[in-house]
Formats: sequence, structure tokens, C-alpha cells
Amino acid sequence: MFPPNHKVYIRALYKNILVEASLFFDDRARLYIQNKARKVVQEYKTCTDVERVKYKIREARKHLHRIEQANRGDQKSALKILEEVYGRNGKTRHALLHPFLNCHQPRDFKLPEPFVPHAPRTAPPPLLCPPLQALIKQDLGKKLEPELPIPAYKPLHPGRKANLLWKHRSMLLDRVQLPLPFEIICEIERKAGATVGHPLYAGTLLTGGPTWDFYLSTDTMTHLNPTIKLPKRSTINRNHQPLMDSPYATITNISLVDHLKKVKRPFNFPTRTKSRLYRRLLTNIPFTNIISSTTLWTQSCKILKSHWVPQGVTRILEDIPSEQVIKTTLKIK
Repeated sequence: MFPPNHKVYIRALYKNILVEASLFFDDRARLYIQNKARKVVQEYKTCTDVERVKYKIREARKHLHRIEQANRGDQKSALKILEEVYGRNGKTRHALLHPFLNCHQPRDFKLPEPFVPHAPRTAPPPLLCPPLQALIKQDLGKKLEPELPIPAYKPLHPGRKANLLWKHRSMLLDRVQLPLPFEIICEIERKAGATVGHPLYAGTLLTGGPTWDFYLSTDTMTHLNPTIKLPKRSTINRNHQPLMDSPYATITNISLVDHLKKVKRPFNFPTRTKSRLYRRLLTNIPFTNIISSTTLWTQSCKILKSHWVPQGVTRILEDIPSEQVIKTTLKIK
């Protein structure tokens, strides 16, 4: 049975999440947080499992606390929100991976035969598309196949061999970073300080990732749709009220929101700080050439990085042109 003030608490928690989301500086993050909050509330509206509801409340409080910290000027919390929104982790990352594994396969694509006939559990993992192989080799720095053990007195069991191959494949898919839609890459670079028409801009170089048509439109990727209408940031100075105590309050749960601190108004990140956050986000986003659904299995890819990420001194010195190039450029101009 739920406590008497359960519904009042859920409404207050939901309202605080929407209010804090409307104050966040990134437009796609505002849409992502609002959609996610609405979806969870609708999904668990009729749930009667008390333990499951407790877990979701704790999870929602953690997310609310992170958004509050970001709106108060905490750059670490703001970067974590951006990483979740743009698919560096979470469900958005799985939605970005889905087309590379389960869609746009050629007609002659066949699953590998099992090592033991009529034993499906001994089948090895299927072949990966060339762009995903390039991401694993070049960006992740891992091999596609593991080094299998060699028993001393008998051959490796086919079932164990298949299990080792699947374990290695799962590890690769859990760690590999995926490109974003080309339109979103261009948008992030503009937020990071690039200008349209710059020779190193992704829209000029035509690098970044597949176009939006390559991805299947799912609920977890609605906020990355380039043509969707994005909510504007709220300009109302709201006096934020601290959240009431949870009806399922525990020591770890209460400590997430500090009632003793004086609640500050939302912090406005300077433009320079925002561009730095987007540049740090770009460090974890690999770039590929533009991929379409028809060229996924026939196109070889070279993995690159954005030219707007923070670079070390050695990288900058490598990019300096030679003296001959400088003289030729000066003569032309």
C-alpha cells in the first residue's frame, strides 16, 4: 500500500523536474528531460509494485539533483547531462547503435552457421558492418576477435568457444562510441565556436556521421531530430521550493537534497563556458564520412575527430604548415 501523501509527492517531484529542465541552457537537453519525465510518469502511473516505485523515485531524485547542480553552475553535472542527451551513455546510445546492427543489411546477408550442427547455442556472433569495425579498431583500439585459449590435451569445446566470442563482442559493443547524425554534429560544432563556411567546419568537410534518414525514428531519439520544434528556455525567475521529504525517505535519499543550503536562482553560463562544454563533449564523439543505408556494407570508413576539440601543444605544432606553404599562401592573398 502507498502512503497517503504519495500522489502529492509524485506531483511535486514531477513539477520540479519540469521546472529545472526548462531552465537548462541546452535546447535538446530540455526536450529530452521533459519527454523522459513524461514517459516515466505515464509508464508507472498504474504500477502497484512498491519496491519498483521506490527505485524509480530514488532515480528521479538523483536526476533532479543533477539538473539543480547544473543550473547552479556546476560544469561537471552539466557535462554529464550533455553526455546522456547526445548518446554517450544511456538509452540514446543504444538507439544510435541499433541501425548498425539490425538494419540496412544486404539481401545476401546470412547468419553464421553454428560450430555444432543443429545446436544454435554454438553459433558465433554475426559479421559487423565496415563502419562499426572501423570504430572498434581505430577509435576504441580493440581487436574484433579475442585470443582464444588453447587447451593442452583436448580441443576447445565449441560451446565454450561461442561463449568467449559472444563475451568479447558484448564488451566491444558496450565500450564503443558511436557517431551522431550529421545535422546534429554540425549543430554541436556551431555551439562549440565554429562558423558556417569555415574550412574546418564539419558541414564544409562533409564529415561527422550518417544523416538523420539513416536512423529509425524511435521515442528515445526524438530529441535528436533536426527538424523537431525545440522548447525555448524559460525566462521566468522562479523561487525554487525545496522538495518535501519522500514518503519512503531513507538516509541516502534525504541526503540528495540539502535543505540547509540557501537555494540560488538559476546560473547563466557565459558563452565561453558553454562552448568549452560542447568542445569537451566533442572529444568523445567519433567522426566518420557520411554514411547512407545503401552504402553501409560497401563503404570503408576512416575515423576522425572534430577540429574543435581541445588539443595539446604537440597536436597544434603538427598542424602548423611548412614555410613553403606559408609563402605560397601569402603570394596568393
